[in-house]
Amino acid sequence: MNSITGNHLIFIEETDSSNEALKLEELRQKLPEGTVLYTNFQQKGKGQLEAKWESNANENLLLSVLYHPQFLKIEEQMYLNIAVSIACRQFLAEVMPAEKIEIKWPNDLVVRGAKIAGILIESSIAGTKLKSSIVGIGININQTKFAIENACSYASITNQEMNLADARKKIFHCLDAAYTLLQMRKFEQLKNLYEAHLLHKSKAAKFIVKGEELTGQIMGIGNQGKLFVMIDGEIKSFMNKELVYCTLKSENE
Repeated sequence: MNSITGNHLIFIEETDSSNEALKLEELRQKLPEGTVLYTNFQQKGKGQLEAKWESNANENLLLSVLYHPQFLKIEEQMYLNIAVSIACRQFLAEVMPAEKIEIKWPNDLVVRGAKIAGILIESSIAGTKLKSSIVGIGININQTKFAIENACSYASITNQEMNLADARKKIFHCLDAAYTLLQMRKFEQLKNLYEAHLLHKSKAAKFIVKGEELTGQIMGIGNQGKLFVMIDGEIKSFMNKELVYCTLKSENE
C-alpha cells in the first residue's frame, strides 16, 4: 500500500474553507501528492453543490487532501468519490465497530439516521483525464450539540471523546488503502464495497422527485455515478439533487 496521505501537513488555525485554502497553497508552491491541509475551524465550510457544513471549533476533523489521480479518465472520476466514501466509512467502522454506518449517496455518511460526515471533491481536468483533485472531508468527532437537525458525532454516540491527532492518523491510513485500490483500478471491488453499505439499498424509503413524494428502493449506482431507484416497478436513474431523501431511516428497519 502506498502511504502518501498526510506525509506533508499544513495547519491553519482558522479558514473560510479548507478546500479553498489548499487551492491557494497549491498556487503558491508545488505540493506533493497526499498533502493534507487541516484546520480547527471553518467559517464557511461547504458541502456538495454549495450546501453548508457547520462545525464547532477544535472539536472535529476538518481537512482537505491533494491527490493527482491522472490515471483516471474524466468519466471515471466517480470512483474517486467512491474510494473516499469507503475510506471515511472504514475509519468510522474502526472507531465505532458496534454501529451501522451507511453511505448516503453520493457523499455523506450517516449513523442511526443522522449525518456524521460529508465529502466534497473538486477536480481540475487536463485533456481527457483528471489532473488534480482536492478532497474535502468533515467528520463530526467531539461535537455534541448541532444547529442543524439529524446530525451526530462520535462523541454523541459513544459518550467518549477522541484525540483529533490520533483520528487524523487513522483516516490517513484508511484513505491510503482506498486510494491504492483506485490506483490499481479495482473499480468493481470499490463499487461493491460502496453499495454494500449504501443507505436504503433494497429497502423501502420515501423520496421527493420534482416536488412529488414517492416510495422507492435504491438498487445501486451506475458507472457515471447515477443512483438507480426502483419506483412503481420501474428502475429510474437520478443525478445528485434530482432526488431528495425524505428520511435517513428506512421504513422496514
